[in-house]
Amino acid sequence: MTIDLALTPDSRWDIDVAGLVAAAGAAGFAAVGVAGRHADASSAAALAHGALRCHELLALLMTGDHESTVHNAHMLAEAAAVVKAQWVLTTFAAPPDQITAPLIERCAAMFAEAGAGMAVEFSPLGTVTSISAALDVVEAAGADRAGVLIDSWHFFRGDSTWDQLERVSLDRIAYVQFSDAPAPVSDNAMKETINRRVMPGDGTFELDRFASALLERGWSGLVSVEVLNARLRELPVPEFTRLAYQTTARYWR
Repeated sequence: MTIDLALTPDSRWDIDVAGLVAAAGAAGFAAVGVAGRHADASSAAALAHGALRCHELLALLMTGDHESTVHNAHMLAEAAAVVKAQWVLTTFAAPPDQITAPLIERCAAMFAEAGAGMAVEFSPLGTVTSISAALDVVEAAGADRAGVLIDSWHFFRGDSTWDQLERVSLDRIAYVQFSDAPAPVSDNAMKETINRRVMPGDGTFELDRFASALLERGWSGLVSVEVLNARLRELPVPEFTRLAYQTTARYWR
């Protein structure tokens, strides 16, 4: 059983894709996430040169503005094809219902045409707040064109349950994003998630149980470290990536 480790970049880093690939590769990562605005021919060349793949393209926000959402999905689909992204991370500001279901299906079809899947991210900050709710979106998108993105921060701070994690069908999982966090100091979940995540093992999450819930059932997929932290953001990216790899690998080996 092999778990590949990847890196989800912090959008606030002052680094280009070539530098990100070099830092991630040196740390031991097999893949990196790329922002849609950076997914061009030079980024594709940097990935190829560093022998890393793009596991996620960041990101589509599904809103009630169908025209804008379709436009953004089209742009991301084109970008995904350029860097050969495996998934397009998708978040939800509009509730998935009978009105948005055709939109979800349409966007997933565009990604599939580009060779990518829709990674459905549940979050307490959006309208899809649990693993179960994300699975409903996967069905709307088409199970062959989408999967659930399980982010440890969103799992522990959201509406998902251990039962949902322990029972989710392994073939419905797109990949995992992994981080830890201390006890919150405010009710502002947005600030907590973008500024106060910490390296795995440095917070309060039951990460051993989280990883075991998947590993013990035979899951063999990709885990992407996503540590968004105001203080750690000041580290040189190569130092950050080395620390991120070292603290994550022990949970998934």
